[in-house]
Amino acid sequence: MRKITFTILSILTGILLNAQESNVIQVINGKVIDETNSPVSYTNIGLEGTYYGTASDAEGNFELKVPAELADRQIFFSAVGYKNRTFPLSDFFEKEFKLIRLESQSYDIENIDINAQSMVLYRILRTATENIPRNFANGPFNMGCTYEFEKIKEDENFSLKAQARIYDRTGYGILSVENAYKERKYSFSNVEKNYGSYLLSEGLTNLDEILELDLARSVATILNPVILSQFVLNQEDDTKLNGTDVWVIGFNLAEPGLKGSGDYYASRFEGKIYINKNNYEIKKIEGWIRSEKQSRAGRGLAIGVNSDNYLENVVYDFTTSYNTEGLEFISLHKNYKQNGIQINESSRLVVLDINSSSVIPISSRDYYIGE
Repeated sequence: MRKITFTILSILTGILLNAQESNVIQVINGKVIDETNSPVSYTNIGLEGTYYGTASDAEGNFELKVPAELADRQIFFSAVGYKNRTFPLSDFFEKEFKLIRLESQSYDIENIDINAQSMVLYRILRTATENIPRNFANGPFNMGCTYEFEKIKEDENFSLKAQARIYDRTGYGILSVENAYKERKYSFSNVEKNYGSYLLSEGLTNLDEILELDLARSVATILNPVILSQFVLNQEDDTKLNGTDVWVIGFNLAEPGLKGSGDYYASRFEGKIYINKNNYEIKKIEGWIRSEKQSRAGRGLAIGVNSDNYLENVVYDFTTSYNTEGLEFISLHKNYKQNGIQINESSRLVVLDINSSSVIPISSRDYYIGE
């Protein structure tokens, strides 16, 4: 329990949503104390109805930048073992320094710790989603990529290597599953493959399946605020990723279905998400999904009532990595049975550059590479 409590405190220390400086109308400074005038460390402080907030430090001191559009909100103070307090934000504007006194209250500490941890983790994820348009490139732009796909079926090995150019008209400025599908087009060049493509199913590139895993672009599954509360979250040990301090948040969702995982028949979805502590930039998402069956036309599609040709016992894992511009790479490993035959697939898309200065529009998607 002590470990969980300290974990919460360490998260709260870093949770501050930085409003744009041009919109800040007031910087509030103060200190949170108890009835004995002792500091209340790591108090959760936020504006009601928003994700803006901060936390008091070890000495109870805090600072909060208030953007103009939120000046009429209420501000709340919440700490484990104390009664919550709420004030009109305007009460703070006339004072250079404000003392907030909290009254102690008995709680079931175990439940409070778990609830407090969940609240903070949900806030971090929601903030990360809100900051995507500011943290990643807006369109239009092209992505120059390498793409590799391999399928192992009994004693047969099918492989594809190609250069891919992706055109994204709106980029990370407009986020939704529909927009990502509508505004992203792609083409292939320098194709190398070791198989013929006389059948449509053999010539499919499967790049759509990879692009669907750019969850920051579609704000789907774990980044969808509408369904976020359905996920069970837990904080993993904080770490550094490429020299950057990050939160590592584990998540899982039983019976996630289409909305929770992007897979129509998914029965389990779990993984980890890595978020930059400084600016809430999403750095990496790792996921593992189990599905009893899957349409050959795509994991998000239902299977026809009379169809008997589909994938079974599907298990796959993916990693989606981001840099300061947006997508860095996506890798996918997938195992399933089809017509009783075990099949293993591996795909990897690596972004070499994101170019917004001399954009070349693309009007369609190369779903199929023929002879």
